[in-house]
Amino acid sequence: MGNKVQLITVDIGRTLGVFTGVSTKDRLAELAPSHVIGPDRIAETVRSLLHRAPVLTDELIERVCQRLLISPADFPAESTWHRGYTPYHDTAQALWMLNEIAAVVALSNMAVTGGPQRVAAVHAAHPGVLAKVYTSFQLGGAKPEPWLWQIVAANHRADIGAVIHIGDRLDADVSGALSAGARVVHIHRPGDEPAHYPEGSGQRVATVPSLLDAVPVVVAWARRR
Repeated sequence: MGNKVQLITVDIGRTLGVFTGVSTKDRLAELAPSHVIGPDRIAETVRSLLHRAPVLTDELIERVCQRLLISPADFPAESTWHRGYTPYHDTAQALWMLNEIAAVVALSNMAVTGGPQRVAAVHAAHPGVLAKVYTSFQLGGAKPEPWLWQIVAANHRADIGAVIHIGDRLDADVSGALSAGARVVHIHRPGDEPAHYPEGSGQRVATVPSLLDAVPVVVAWARRR
């Protein structure tokens, strides 16, 4: 199929499957004083700190607690997060078919709180089909930052223009990958908000309802002359 597609990056949550366990935002919301700390501040704290730190240190816990007015003594122990992952029923088939086209790696925004458990669960669910699982807490940045796709492409000796990203988020997946120079297959399910793509994206974006439906799109792009 030539080198029209050299690397495929895939989101995890709502693309390959669902994350299990209580989310970091919900866990922190249980601890923060709700009359002072709203959900937006909790979400921003998770994005700016916990999505970007490789290790859950005492210093990091202190910074999170200071922002959210939580006592550090109440912050959940690392062993109590119980984070997991359950794939959709057709994910394994889709990943094997995508592997026939190019190497497939995962690229996911993920908090360090329980993140290593989730990475292990993803690897266990998809042995032999994901060349690598890249997460925001390991890379030190979060989608939609374009450099994430660029460094992943470089790690796999792929031209960014020959990278296809598959994901469900308009901001994190579609806009980020397009800004990096990749092409995108947007998973847009019935009931999702209307999709409005960046001006000029044209033939660089395709819309499908599931990961399995993304396969023929990637095949067509790989064969395009």
